[in-house]
Amino acid sequence: MTGGTRTILVSGYASIDYALQLAPFEGFDATTRVRSRAEEWPRFGGIVHVTNAAVAADPEARVAALSWVGTDAEAAGWLSAVTESGADTIGVAVAGPRSPSSYLLYPEGQGAICLFDPGDCHAGDLNRAQRELIAQADLAVVTIGPAAATTELLKLLPRRCRLLWVVKQDPASLPKALAEALAARADWITLSEGERGYLDTIARVARPGTLVVLTRGAAGSELLHMTHERHAESLACVPAEPVGGVDTTGAGDTFSGTLAAHLARDPAHTPEEMLDRIRKAATATAHLLMARSERLVAAIESDEME
Repeated sequence: MTGGTRTILVSGYASIDYALQLAPFEGFDATTRVRSRAEEWPRFGGIVHVTNAAVAADPEARVAALSWVGTDAEAAGWLSAVTESGADTIGVAVAGPRSPSSYLLYPEGQGAICLFDPGDCHAGDLNRAQRELIAQADLAVVTIGPAAATTELLKLLPRRCRLLWVVKQDPASLPKALAEALAARADWITLSEGERGYLDTIARVARPGTLVVLTRGAAGSELLHMTHERHAESLACVPAEPVGGVDTTGAGDTFSGTLAAHLARDPAHTPEEMLDRIRKAATATAHLLMARSERLVAAIESDEME
């Protein structure tokens, strides 16, 4: 804690996102139609949604990004997206001419496809400012980032610092040994239905009692805990507030960022306490999607009037 202020560290890739809603995928060597693209083009993603949500949930905390961007124009927009919410960027390294970017494809009824270009801004080791930031952290939200940097972060993290691991299915950035190290160190873990394959690893190495939140989008979320017998036991489910017909990019990260802020302020030691934090995170996520839906409706009505 720095000067009596909680420090929430959020680590992971930056990303300039281009999200597309598609018709059902027609397969390889065939044309699949784009039905719509995100209202923000591009949208500043990666850990931006996590930092923004954490600040909104706890404006009194210090929320700091640990990431990497290039020297291109997109990087300036990404940095502004972090700082405009009230988070700081002292832990963001700037190197190389090209920032990371993602094409996020959502074929109707078929999940999501992420095409990620990491850019050329990742030097390898953490820099001095990043190491100093890690030493100050009270809660670390570890998302997906360069494997070497995440490994170093885990080694430097103070013992007193709690860890929320936000699982992302990116095998190139999350080798088996790193996944095991994160699962063993984490106090809390969030993952989506599409990432539930990591539950076997988590159950094998996580400390008994570790709480895990499995999110299922519009179907809500499920709270599990790791037993002494090394398996994941379901405790309860929390419904989601349904919001249809809208781009869901960043919804999961908004959930995790909100959850992190509530856990930093008041850690959940029991399943009942964790369920309360999950409900708050679900509400914040619904508000994000409802705001997008309202803007989309307003834009459509405006076009029809012209």
